[in-house]
Amino acid sequence: MMASILNRNPFIVLLAYIATCNSFSVVPKMSSPIITSSDESAESSSNDPQLEFDAGCVANPVVLPPWDSTEKDGEWQCYYYGNAGSWNGGRTCFLPTGSSGLAISNDGITWSKVAGQNGDGSILGPSNDGSGQWDEVQTGVGDVVRISKDELHMYYFGGDTEKLSFGPGSIAGFRMRIGRAKSFDNGRTWIKDDGYLLDYDEEEGFFASWPRIVIPNDNTEPWSMYYHSFNGEKWRVYRATSNDKGDSWQRTGLVTEGSKSEDDFDYRGIGTRSVIEWKDGYLMIYEGVDKDSKHCLGAAFSNDGIEWSKMNDGKPILEPGKSPLGEWTKQVIGTPFVVNMPDGSLRLFHCAKDGRDGKMAIGVVGSKSGDVEPECWTAL
Repeated sequence: MMASILNRNPFIVLLAYIATCNSFSVVPKMSSPIITSSDESAESSSNDPQLEFDAGCVANPVVLPPWDSTEKDGEWQCYYYGNAGSWNGGRTCFLPTGSSGLAISNDGITWSKVAGQNGDGSILGPSNDGSGQWDEVQTGVGDVVRISKDELHMYYFGGDTEKLSFGPGSIAGFRMRIGRAKSFDNGRTWIKDDGYLLDYDEEEGFFASWPRIVIPNDNTEPWSMYYHSFNGEKWRVYRATSNDKGDSWQRTGLVTEGSKSEDDFDYRGIGTRSVIEWKDGYLMIYEGVDKDSKHCLGAAFSNDGIEWSKMNDGKPILEPGKSPLGEWTKQVIGTPFVVNMPDGSLRLFHCAKDGRDGKMAIGVVGSKSGDVEPECWTAL
């Protein structure tokens, strides 16, 4: 009788086989994109509004958990940037920046885009073409700080029309500075400050960009801004501080840079990064670039937010296309953003794409233990 049942039910056969084994391996779950360009959302029958500004790519997730952590199904927010294949005025783009948008979620995993105040669906974009403003060519969200339930401050970067020489040609939009915009309706509409907050410094590189803000629990301590620059050879991370809650900033100097060995994954430098309070200190998860321009994610720890030590023996904690990251990440992974969860676990949001012709998308992995070694991360 039992043999008859087994012959008719292959699933039971499989269970019987497993039961005879001392152990068996489980194929790990691989990650998938959670926010994609509007063109790809349309192809997947998504219910998202069809926005114009992010039809070509989405990147650099900036994720805010619900304002009230005790509220069930509270609103998560993900700010991101993208473009439709060109920058303001039809200029050639060489980064996934351009304008910024908003997506919302009740669990931080499944997201819906929100149509913004601008005609292309963005919530914040470049100043008008021909205006001569510092952010006329392209912009991108760097970080968003919640001041109260409805008031938010966005620290963003923008590029102007100055053309910088690279190789045989020149490009506009690469001379970047850092500015701020404010929202008083929980991120739906934004008003830019007059001018920028932090100019570039020629001793650092061509620009100051991709700001991340750390507000200490001790109100007597200054705010910190971590940003990076590029001098034509290396990417390096710098820091500035504010004693007036973000209204003005003073540089404090170099924070961290890539390793000296050409064999290291961050030899060409460290660019985008996320910094959070973690285990009686600070955790930085950063994007490292090797000698062949491969991008991986690494981690560093600091007791004071100033002096940093690289973790995992200076090796990457996540690599393109390797578990738990899916095939969609096999060309590049970058723009990390880490969220501390109430249970002590971590969520790591990032961007990635699968090849030269692919479109940048946003994904997430988690560490249940709250640690950062490669084996700690799983797909969510």
